[in-house]
Amino acid sequence: MAVHLPHLALDALVQTDSAPSRPLILAEDPARPRVHDANRAARQAGVRPGMALADALAVLNAPIVLDYEPEATRRHLLTLAAVLLQFTDHVCPEAGDQRILLEVGRSLRLFRGAEALEAQVGDTLRQLGYTPRIGTARTPAAARLLARLRHPARPLDRDTLRRTLAPLPLTVLPLPAADIQALHGIGLERIGDLLRLPRHDLTLRYGARLPELIDRLLGDLPEPLPRFRPPETPAFHLEFDQEVSATGALRFPLKRLLLQLEQTLRVGNHRTQELELQLLHRDRTATRLTLERSQPGSRAEEWLELWSIRLSRLELPVPVRGLRLAVPQLLPAGDDSDGLFSRGDGSRDESGFLARLRARLGDDAVLRFAPTLHPLPEGAQEACGPDAFPALPGRAATPAQRVAGAALWLRPLQPAPPPGPHDWLGRLEGGWWAGDDQRRDYAVMPDQQGRLCWVFRDLRTGQWQLQGFWG
Repeated sequence: MAVHLPHLALDALVQTDSAPSRPLILAEDPARPRVHDANRAARQAGVRPGMALADALAVLNAPIVLDYEPEATRRHLLTLAAVLLQFTDHVCPEAGDQRILLEVGRSLRLFRGAEALEAQVGDTLRQLGYTPRIGTARTPAAARLLARLRHPARPLDRDTLRRTLAPLPLTVLPLPAADIQALHGIGLERIGDLLRLPRHDLTLRYGARLPELIDRLLGDLPEPLPRFRPPETPAFHLEFDQEVSATGALRFPLKRLLLQLEQTLRVGNHRTQELELQLLHRDRTATRLTLERSQPGSRAEEWLELWSIRLSRLELPVPVRGLRLAVPQLLPAGDDSDGLFSRGDGSRDESGFLARLRARLGDDAVLRFAPTLHPLPEGAQEACGPDAFPALPGRAATPAQRVAGAALWLRPLQPAPPPGPHDWLGRLEGGWWAGDDQRRDYAVMPDQQGRLCWVFRDLRTGQWQLQGFWG
């Protein structure tokens, strides 16, 4: 299967929601400027790829002219190649021709035939904002040809392929114009005319190039294709044609990057718990933002909601010229949460709620208490981030943890008067091995405000201390 993306550079502008309706031209070759591509408004006025830029400007009234950036286009193509790995493990991007080849012979049964597979590939790319032309054939060379022509046939065997190619004109072949003219000179007009000629005679007259092309089209000459290997830690890059000064305008391009991320993570059966977003500026500086969830995930809409909250709190120091989204670490895939507080087993999961709080308030504003092995209640728990939960050797709770329970204590301890009516909780002894011998009798008593005070008597001094309040 050949996936041809003739308007890849223009499609990249769609990712930023900045593609204008007025005529737009992408110009290449600064030495002799010419048109690389043009949008529909410019094409309707007669502009065509390869036309001299001066001729294009003569037929348009004040068009937008942007420089074509091959490196940015190549990055987009490689990103799409990684996305298409979900359909086959053998993908070969051809950056120079803005095309991706897929070996799909082993995938046809899984995806229920070539037609269904083409539909899924096309839907995936269109969802990401690209306009593909897809061709499927028995050989890579024939698939390239059919994709470029938007030919609906899918010849998967040799005889069907010959019948499909026979009525096509010779001008569709990837041959120099001189060779096409020479073939016309001996009366050949269509590929079928060429296929009927002996290979030996073609070699004597035109050399080995033309017979080799025919053999590659029909599959008589193998064409090995290198395998594309995606990077271990994916990153997604997007350049704007105009600077963005408001964070609200970043939502649309960020959504496109997150959709690419979701498709790429699906390929490798991965999820991620943390993302890094770089806001690229004109002076080659970047504003770096990180966003971490309590539970890993891959769905674009979930990440987009959190990033929207984070960006709404941000004041841009300078306008933004591009975005770069990076994944610091890939994690094994699992089932994403179906709801805000639900898991697949029906239990509650507050990871989405905590992620929203952290996105709005900041990572340092949302903490949890983690148990420790300290013998005293005031040291039995420590505040840490939602994801920095220390592991303890064993699951049994220490006496201090059992005494602490759901109490909310104060630091430092405060002197308390001897209690009136109270309920004894028990005695705690420990700390002698660390030089801090403690012997305490704990009790609960109500104060004048009706609060349940958590107090203890120091058996060494006989003084009463307020540990905190029972909550």
